Amino acid sequence: HEIKNPLTPIQLSAERIKRKFAPKLGEENSDQLQSMTDVIVRQTNDLRRIVDEFSKFARMPEPERREEDLVKLVRDAVILQQQGQPDVRIKADLPEAEMPSDLDATMIGQALTNLIKNAGEAIESLQQKGAPEGLVPEIRVSAKRAGNAFEVRIADNGIGLPEDRARLFEPYVTTRDAGTGLGLPIVKKIIEEHGGTLTLEDAPVFEGHAHNGAMAVIR
Repeated sequence: HEIKNPLTPIQLSAERIKRKFAPKLGEENSDQLQSMTDVIVRQTNDLRRIVDEFSKFARMPEPERREEDLVKLVRDAVILQQQGQPDVRIKADLPEAEMPSDLDATMIGQALTNLIKNAGEAIESLQQKGAPEGLVPEIRVSAKRAGNAFEVRIADNGIGLPEDRARLFEPYVTTRDAGTGLGLPIVKKIIEEHGGTLTLEDAPVFEGHAHNGAMAVIR
């Protein structure tokens, strides 16, 4: 709270400086001032996001469990990300029958959304690095019964996992320049609060490709 409070006046002051002084400067100096104040605004927004994610991780609420259909939660997360990632083909292999489970729908929905979003970001990272020719960005989401439990898989044909993949669950460890390193630890904590496990594995090689992406498995 003490960190976040000063961020708004810092941002507002930077925006006010830009509005007040940019018109009084020559074109070159005006552009330079706008560039500098834009950096301040962008960095305060980044810091606000980091503080928000840290708060979620440090003060994870207890799950408010009630019987929910896990298939519906997975389907809703897929639909949301299909709208948010229009350039990625997101395929869902879900049973028609309900999969009733005792869970917190808000928390599990957040976890599923984050994992599908991460899969899209892994594809984006591969494209920035230099994607193989003919890459068709794709995420595959599936859910099924596994004995008395359920299993959800989210696979992508993105950049794949680093060698030391276990460290991705450590707070502040990230492979992305813009990442905070708190997304996966938060998701893992949510799953474990529900008595489940989250693992990261190499995804099967998608048809027409020759590399392994990543696959998150919830059991």
